[in-house]
Amino acid sequence: MRRRLRELLQRPDGEPRLVVPALVVLVLTFIVGYAAMRGVQRALPDEDRAEALSHTRKYASAEALYVRLLRERPSGKLLFAMLENHDRAVAMGRLRKLGSGIGFEMPGAGSGEEEVMSEEALEELFEHAMPVELGRVGRFWRGTTARDSAPEALRAQIVEGADRDPPIAFYNHALAREALRRNDIPEAARRYEREGVSFPDQHEDVDRALLLWVRAGDWEHVRERLDDPRVRASASAHLKYQVAVHERDWKEAARWLVVAWRPNLTLTNGAMSAVAALAWFFFCARLGKVGDRPVRRMAFYVAAFVLGVLSIVPTVVLIAVEEAALKLQATGDMPRDIIFYVFGVGLREEASKLLLFLPLLPVLRRWGDKLDVLVCGALVGLGFAAEENLNYLASGDLHTGLGRFLTANFLHMALTAVLASALDDFMRDREKHAADFSRVSLMVVAMHGGYDFLLSHEELGGSYAAMAVFFVLVRMFLTSVDHARRKADVGLTLTHAFMFALAVVTGTSAVYAVAAVGPAQGLLVLAEGLLGVAVLVYAFVKTLRGM
Repeated sequence: MRRRLRELLQRPDGEPRLVVPALVVLVLTFIVGYAAMRGVQRALPDEDRAEALSHTRKYASAEALYVRLLRERPSGKLLFAMLENHDRAVAMGRLRKLGSGIGFEMPGAGSGEEEVMSEEALEELFEHAMPVELGRVGRFWRGTTARDSAPEALRAQIVEGADRDPPIAFYNHALAREALRRNDIPEAARRYEREGVSFPDQHEDVDRALLLWVRAGDWEHVRERLDDPRVRASASAHLKYQVAVHERDWKEAARWLVVAWRPNLTLTNGAMSAVAALAWFFFCARLGKVGDRPVRRMAFYVAAFVLGVLSIVPTVVLIAVEEAALKLQATGDMPRDIIFYVFGVGLREEASKLLLFLPLLPVLRRWGDKLDVLVCGALVGLGFAAEENLNYLASGDLHTGLGRFLTANFLHMALTAVLASALDDFMRDREKHAADFSRVSLMVVAMHGGYDFLLSHEELGGSYAAMAVFFVLVRMFLTSVDHARRKADVGLTLTHAFMFALAVVTGTSAVYAVAAVGPAQGLLVLAEGLLGVAVLVYAFVKTLRGM
């Protein structure tokens, strides 16, 4: 068995086999991951499963679930979720028909209009399967969506119910949505606010109201509404953060951003982030030769990862300071965005990760070695990336989210490892290494900022241009590795560990993309991220072989 494994991993001349083992890991990851996702999707509570089906464009299946749930326990939230799913299905069906009409078949277009309920079937549902007041909301929604306006008699009933004291639930919400379609911002904001204040479960509507005024630039009205205790109690911490930023009160901004900061954790993105973290943790453990001193090194490595996750706290505080006190934000203007991404994003994230690495340094210098410093730096970066992945994947932008997911883990690991190693040298001999530490710090911040800047400016090549960062970064990282490790690998090589980790992350991304938009469209979504993977592999293998 051991001999066969060796033959799979190494050629007769002793050189490592990379392509076939990595492909085996990639295929196995995809098979296991896809089966697990399908199993989990079936095991989810019905409401969550309906939402998951809708997001993966299985509109007809989602609608069937929503209809059953509405018959069993009618509620406004379920009704709105079903109608939004129906609207997406209708829109997708029209797009598909338009594409077919000009000879273009939309890849991954998913379910279309003909696969969901007809208007007559919806009317039957509103009339007989739910309470009268909720059925009215459904008919009103469909009237404003499918026919641009609801019948006057029906609208009068909705207005009368919304103006009662207390109002009927969801009536003001429906009227706010109608007002938005007419571009009547004051009326939409008034209706959203009344809904959110009247029903605590609908507190998000207060934010919708205030955000309409924010977008209109009427900050004075926002402040006036927040002076109402009921509105202030229902407004979210993130909305209060935006107000503090506008008023340049960085202390209040920092306070509310820390309260508002929640990782966008769902079962899917949590599982993906965890799989990626485990895969790269395996690489770091192999890099750090964890088997030589397993108990001590595993304690170091787990602590470093946890500190990396916690490094999001100072990052959030620095975001508040930069946005509120310095007005340092992305604007779309290239010169200003270069400053923002380098001295804003790059500086704050690398400073925060290094700050959380600092408590480990005295311990590593006493009970560890240079290799432990390097690996713990990488794991602090990995912990930060694991938390950040949750927000990338929950952003709704599948293209950007998966592109960053495939490359940003290694980016954070390598940047923080290089910076931690330079800091260790500086602490050992300040006079000798002061200039080197300054140079490395500037390079790390510049590469981080440059990567994010290029990703945000598609006109400059976007993620394709951002991959250039990895050629420099991989060289810096592996040079530090070479100086710290020295002794050659026995058994599984570092290159194998790297390839296997990357294969697992790529396979996980493929599962997510295929489940979301189908095989053809999923491949297109992954295209730029796969280029990043290819660049990483080429730069890593070429650099390592040259050492």
